[in-house]
Amino acid sequence: MSAQTGGLGWMYGRDLPLLSLTFARDVTAEELLERMGVDQGTVAVREQDDFHAEFGDLLYEYPAYVVTAGQYGRWAWAWENGSMKCVEDRDLVRRASAGTAALVLHYNEKPMVEFLYAENGELVTGLHTLRSMNLAPQDRTGSDPHRFDVEMYAHGARLDDDDYEYGPLGLRGLFYKLAENLGAGVPWDDLIQRPVLSGRLRPPSA
Repeated sequence: MSAQTGGLGWMYGRDLPLLSLTFARDVTAEELLERMGVDQGTVAVREQDDFHAEFGDLLYEYPAYVVTAGQYGRWAWAWENGSMKCVEDRDLVRRASAGTAALVLHYNEKPMVEFLYAENGELVTGLHTLRSMNLAPQDRTGSDPHRFDVEMYAHGARLDDDDYEYGPLGLRGLFYKLAENLGAGVPWDDLIQRPVLSGRLRPPSA
């Protein structure tokens, strides 16, 4: 594992087949879950043993929408276990950003990587690699799709031509670094060892 030390440092170099992670700035973890559409009847702070006893069979079931949440500095975070409502619900990042800023990091094994950044209910930057891997114009959305280009170039990425490269961090690490530079993070101990705020999200509307 890389010796990265930022708010997502433990994630660099880890083989995570699915990541669905939502952040919102200057809101509580409870408010972030509410903005994401949590079933309020399922929300509680659970000891890790209780969390796994209640949700263990569902953690990697795609339709289950089990989520854990917490705080890192000014940012609330919400980690979906086996689901990806953060990208299935295309308005989720906008709702999460009402009156503030919000961020979604998602990837799966297709491979597809998405970075979504919104402010005050508006998508500012969307970076997607579903159709191609070089972030061509069709892979960028939002009111300012090149907002983070200077940072990506500073980390060695060259993404706008056929000879694209992601630099020493790789594509996932590059997006982690953008999130860390905004101040976002997920403490390993909060996610795995300490009592955790958790519940189940309601599925996206059809």
